[in-house]
Amino acid sequence: NFFAMAYFAIIVISGIFGFNDDIQNGIREVIFKAALGVFCGVLVCANLALPFVACLFHDVNTMTGLFIHLMPPVVMYTFVWYNDRIVEAWPNLFNLSYLEDGLTYYGGTDSIASCSTAFYFTWWVIYVCFMLGGGGIDLPKKFKPDGSPANPRYDTVFHSTMRDGVCILIGKFFRGRSKADSLTLMETNMFDKIDFCLYMVFHMIASLSAIFISGYLCFKSIRRTRTLHRL
Repeated sequence: NFFAMAYFAIIVISGIFGFNDDIQNGIREVIFKAALGVFCGVLVCANLALPFVACLFHDVNTMTGLFIHLMPPVVMYTFVWYNDRIVEAWPNLFNLSYLEDGLTYYGGTDSIASCSTAFYFTWWVIYVCFMLGGGGIDLPKKFKPDGSPANPRYDTVFHSTMRDGVCILIGKFFRGRSKADSLTLMETNMFDKIDFCLYMVFHMIASLSAIFISGYLCFKSIRRTRTLHRL
C-alpha cells in the first residue's frame, strides 16, 4: 500500500509541478530498490516463519495473510527477472532503465540494501511512536489502568503476534514470567511497554537479517527465488 500510494503521489506531483523525467525516474528507482529488499527479504521470510501465513482454503484470515505476504514478492520476481517482457507489454507505463544499467545490492547509500534499510527504519520509528506515544499499545487491552473494564475495538499486529505464543517465549527467556501469567496476558492483551520493546528489537533483527540475506539471494539467483517462493 505504501509503495502504491508513493507511486501515485509521484505521478500527481510530477504532473502539477512539471518535474523532469530525471527527477521522477530517480524517485521511482529509490522506491523500487526499497521495495525489492523488503519484498524479497522481509515478506519472503515472513511467509516461512509466521504461523498465521499458510495455505488453508477454509480459513479466510489465514488466506488473507498469505496473499498479503506472498503477492508482493511474486510481483517483484516478475520485475527483476522478466522486466523486458513488462516493458514490451507496457512501454509507456514502466521505465525500468535502471535495471538495464545494473543495480548493486551492497555498498553505498544508493544500494538496494541501504534503500530497503532506510525504508524499514522509517516504518519502525513511525510504528514505535504510534504504539508508545499514540496509545496504540492500549487499544486492544480489556482493562483500563485503574482496573476497570475497557471496551476494546481495535487490534494491532503486535498484540496478535504476542497472542500466537511470542508472549510465552518472551516471558520465559527474558522476563522471568510464568506460563500461567503469560497466558493471562494473552487473554487480556495487557502487554506492557517492555514486552513491546523486546518484540520490536527482535523484529528489527529478523527483518534486517532477511533484507541482507534472503533479499540478496533473490536478487542474485532466479533459482533461489523460486525455491524460497515454493517453500
